[in-house]
Amino acid sequence: MSIATPPPTPASQPPSEGSREALSKLRIRREPTPKSSPFGKLLKYSVVLAGLLLVGYVGMLVAVREGWVNVSEVTGGSLLTVPDSLQKKSEVQTGLVSIERGRSADAVVVGTGYIESRQQARIGARATGRIEAVHVEEGSKVSANDILAVLEHADLDAALAAANATLARTKSELLEQDVTIARLRREFDRSERLINLKTITDAEFDTAKFELDGAQARMESLKAAVQLAEARVRESEQLRENMFVRAPFAGTVISKDAELGESIMPGGMGEASGRGSVVTIADLEHLEVDCDVKEGLISRITSDQPAEIVVDAVPDRRYQGKVRKVIPMGDRARATVKVKVEFTDADEKLFPEMSCTVYFLSSQTNDSKSADNASPRMFCPAAAIIEKDGMAKVWEVKEDGKIQLRTITPGDTRDGRTEILDGLSGGEKLILSPSPELREGQLVTEPQ
Repeated sequence: MSIATPPPTPASQPPSEGSREALSKLRIRREPTPKSSPFGKLLKYSVVLAGLLLVGYVGMLVAVREGWVNVSEVTGGSLLTVPDSLQKKSEVQTGLVSIERGRSADAVVVGTGYIESRQQARIGARATGRIEAVHVEEGSKVSANDILAVLEHADLDAALAAANATLARTKSELLEQDVTIARLRREFDRSERLINLKTITDAEFDTAKFELDGAQARMESLKAAVQLAEARVRESEQLRENMFVRAPFAGTVISKDAELGESIMPGGMGEASGRGSVVTIADLEHLEVDCDVKEGLISRITSDQPAEIVVDAVPDRRYQGKVRKVIPMGDRARATVKVKVEFTDADEKLFPEMSCTVYFLSSQTNDSKSADNASPRMFCPAAAIIEKDGMAKVWEVKEDGKIQLRTITPGDTRDGRTEILDGLSGGEKLILSPSPELREGQLVTEPQ
């Protein structure tokens, strides 16, 4: 068997002379490379340099914001500035420079607190019910036993009427029994005479006697029934009285806690379980300050010690007061003791929960000394003063949040306050216990 061989393809045939000659003439055409101009090189280098500068500037901003470098060291006093929004703000505690006049400048202790009424109560009902009427509003003045609100009590009115009717019926039965006893007593007296004359039998006499004894016993029962009916009437009257919310003492309504139609429940906490009170009243004629005094200074406070009170909401007046009581219990978490200071010249501008500052005065302080010291004096927290370059200085926080180092002339220090003789004008906000790393123009913030 023979196998046929395929004819050779053109690709397998050896190239001819003409093909070799054509291949030898093929060439790759190469264009000459243009020479770069000096301007092009400069532009390329400028772009690279600008990119490096941008990276460096961004790195500088990050370093400043994180506090790795000082702003003044970065800027070097040149025109280069860092935006305030990118600067890191340090958190600081601040205190105010106060201007004081008269006796408060000679205070032996200064405390802060809030006004409260000596008598204040949330008034609720003694029974559960729905409000039918409210007779007062915020600011209403009430006297003791005035009706503040009324709860629905139609059912109790009906119960009281039924109790009164039962009492009236029982009393009428008692009167009827009086008549019965009088009739039976006459019959018994007649029987006694007849038994002596032997005109009636012993059985008839005994019947008259027992009927009289039974009537007298029923009289005692009816008397007890009258007492029971009277007690039922008093009970119904008290249940009805519980539907009236009355003022336990004279005062002013400072809060209206419930409205018409709401449910009232003793001990209620809200809408789900019912309101617990209708109104809150306070005796605004007898106000006092509940203030905290550092336990290390409590030895300077005595009962009836004079005090001057500055209320933040009434800055143009200084109220007079005296120590009513030092509470014999300390707060170990805050290291303070509560002191009650009563107002001696309270007016209509004072309300509970107002914040105020109490200046406890020395018992030797008098009005003549107040007149001598009527000129204003400045005080700042002693913790704000630092020693730098042999001079007393403070860090002031400006309105824009930046700080500035101020040189001052301090005076005497007492109770954590230092008198400022020169260098400040009053009202400045100073940093307390400043860090030595603070720098001029740095942005700071106060804790929320």
